[in-house]
Amino acid sequence: MPTHFCRLRMAIPALLLALGLTLVGGCGFQPRGLTTGAAGLPSPIRIGGLATFDDLYRELDRQLGIAGVEVVAVAAEGSSLLAIANLKSDSRLLSVNSRNRAVEYELIEQASFALSSADGHQLLGPQTLTVMRILYRPEIAVLGSDREAELLRRDMREELAGRIIQRLAVQRQSTQ
Repeated sequence: MPTHFCRLRMAIPALLLALGLTLVGGCGFQPRGLTTGAAGLPSPIRIGGLATFDDLYRELDRQLGIAGVEVVAVAAEGSSLLAIANLKSDSRLLSVNSRNRAVEYELIEQASFALSSADGHQLLGPQTLTVMRILYRPEIAVLGSDREAELLRRDMREELAGRIIQRLAVQRQSTQ
């Protein structure tokens, strides 16, 4: 009887791990920054409207590469155009403290985009996406809050790029 108990006791953690992984995979969880479901996007694709050193351009290039889409810098034969326009990075004051000093800001990252085929036919009309976050900036930690704002902006651009790619993929799947 003790040997069966030991085997059962050793099998329970493995079964719980397998069950946990199944549940996590089944709920749609994916690691942060991983773009999935972009299989329907045309390749190669050229990103227009942004300089190649722009942060959003680099993030789109990275995420499209992960999704298996080739990004080209100049118009190549058969390449589609992802046109980015009206890129806006803004902040608004949300609240002040008792001394009338700003302590909360709303950060905004916004971009409009459209997708055209190599022959100029519009595959996806212009759409605008917005990502917003709230930044708390206490008076006593100004340097730390500046760094936090930079990191938050980077995360917002990452999310904006991911949402653009997801929107493109969904639209392409619905038209096919």
